[in-house]
Amino acid sequence: MQLRLELLALLIAISVMAGRAWGVQPSASETDAARRWAQAWFSASPEAAPPFSFVLGGQPFAALRQGWQVSGHSTRLDERRLQRTVTYTDPATGLAAVCTAVEFDDFPAVEWLLELRNTGRNDTPIIEDIQALDWAVTGDGKAFAVEYSLGDSNSADSFAPRKRRLSAAGGEPLVLAPNGGRSSDGYLPFFNVEWGGQGAVIAVGWSGQWRAAFQRAGANALRAQAGMELTHLRLLPAEAIRTPRMLVLFWDGRDPLRGNNLFRQLLMAHYMPRQHGALVLSPICGSVSTVDPDGSYEGPHVRVAPVLAARRIEVLWSDLDPQHWYPGGFPDGTGTWVPDPLKYPHGLKPIGEAAHAAGLEYLLWFEPERVHFGTAIDKEHPEWVMKPEGEWSQLFRLHDPGARKWLTDYIDVQVTAANLDWIRWDFNIEPLGFWRRNDSPDRQGITEIRYLEGLYAMWDELRRRHPGLVIDLCASGGRRLDLETLSRGVPLWHSDLQCSGPHPAADQLQNGGLFRWVPMHGCGDFALEPDYLFRSAMTAGNILATDLTSDAVEPAVNRTVALYKKIRPYLLGDFYPLFPHTAAEEVWYGYQFHRDDLGAGIAVVFRREKSAEPAKALPLKGLDANAEYEVTFEDGGNAAVLTGQALQHLKVEIPSAPGSAILYYREVPH
Repeated sequence: MQLRLELLALLIAISVMAGRAWGVQPSASETDAARRWAQAWFSASPEAAPPFSFVLGGQPFAALRQGWQVSGHSTRLDERRLQRTVTYTDPATGLAAVCTAVEFDDFPAVEWLLELRNTGRNDTPIIEDIQALDWAVTGDGKAFAVEYSLGDSNSADSFAPRKRRLSAAGGEPLVLAPNGGRSSDGYLPFFNVEWGGQGAVIAVGWSGQWRAAFQRAGANALRAQAGMELTHLRLLPAEAIRTPRMLVLFWDGRDPLRGNNLFRQLLMAHYMPRQHGALVLSPICGSVSTVDPDGSYEGPHVRVAPVLAARRIEVLWSDLDPQHWYPGGFPDGTGTWVPDPLKYPHGLKPIGEAAHAAGLEYLLWFEPERVHFGTAIDKEHPEWVMKPEGEWSQLFRLHDPGARKWLTDYIDVQVTAANLDWIRWDFNIEPLGFWRRNDSPDRQGITEIRYLEGLYAMWDELRRRHPGLVIDLCASGGRRLDLETLSRGVPLWHSDLQCSGPHPAADQLQNGGLFRWVPMHGCGDFALEPDYLFRSAMTAGNILATDLTSDAVEPAVNRTVALYKKIRPYLLGDFYPLFPHTAAEEVWYGYQFHRDDLGAGIAVVFRREKSAEPAKALPLKGLDANAEYEVTFEDGGNAAVLTGQALQHLKVEIPSAPGSAILYYREVPH
């Protein structure tokens, strides 16, 4: 038994490094649907209707484009991606709509980015209501349904799944938008549309104020739109803007989770960051909360590094409190990004050197977009700060190229000195009011566009200067998650609910909700294995917000790290919730990850505090009913060999409440 498990772990590790497919694979019909769609919508033919829209000078693009010049070309980016570019140019105004689409050979998905360029000598007429996606989805006359998820709200409702059926033409539309200009504050920008035994996942890449709308359009169609919430602007000569990046992924079948799982696999294959060619997994992070008698932080950080490394922690996590590395602390110091000489007399370099000497990576907290009153940036460069009007702090002008270059260099000094592996990029202010106050009536939306273009450029420049640097995506928790941010970073603190300590049922639900869309994420974990609290928050890696260095906890730390490394490979597979998504304490909750490529998987289940049921049957998915599986449990007990049919309804016992169980299964080869 032990040898078989070790061989399985070796196979899983090899597959992770090799980049093999880890979950559900596209069918021929799904692939064909995506290819037909790409060819139909991104053709240079004047008759082809593109999947975007806007209004120019009061007239819809659909009514104008027949008189526009159309050109296009395609080029192969690599062995798995074909790029198609189609340009529509208005001979009267010089406005060009340039749509660059990417078709994936290994997934039934198409991504595109619409840019609008003024190639004329005069300002364009007003361009408004820009919809990066405007698609009439044709069905079979039956009801359409849209599955979506709430965004982060520091509660058990964070990332909770929702479903809306759109049954009748003329009915109330489903309209979704985030709060305050952060892309996953309120709702996630991911949607799964289902109709007649098939569907499509729609993902938005826009880290600001997007808007998505779904409404029946006649007996057999659904109109799906997505774009910025507000655009009403004219372009100056030679000026260009981008719009939200869009992605559509097709799936077949009766279970919409197939679409979610294909989307998870697509993210890992083509979007999520890599280091040295390997997918970045959520790391196991440890920290230090002590200071030396003189009030300095350097000594404790340097001394803790080898201890954490010896216990196989992976990242030295230096967050806000109590490790403020800049003068003034939080929030008063946000805007003075230099080490506090009283706390770090030799700067950040000794910390980075100690972490790397011990074999750890080093993560450091920043909040570069917010500038508090009286900080260095506020006093020395007030022209680069957007003043508040009701907000509690100020916003840096990332839309100003000169200001952005200065800030990039300013932050880079500390990234270079510390040789950071992770930059924890927080954002605790709602930007939407700042953006819109900065716009004139005929340029509404331009500040948001330039700001986000600047944010992406700054991140990309820092990552260019420091290959392998990963952004820890934080915005008051998980409030800025979208296709663009997830291509550059990993959310290691997906909700600020954990700032107030453990909330086991909420932790379970936040993980289960976010796993539907985002394979890698993490948050604070306030206990160690095998504690119920620990398992409730456990992902592929967490910030272990507890003592990791005393001799008394060493066995528990070793068990914790061993469990992370054991379960991680399974989390790359397909995700399935096992019970209803509810915060009730009288029930069981849990989820499964299935590796179809290995015929193996894991189920993590919880009997909550007030549950009167000591045992529950697990409705496991992805199994071959006729195969045999070897079943083991993390907490001991005899291994069993069951048919797939029997395993699909296996009853698991958790004697005490609250309690948990972790089940592993592996197909027995014949």
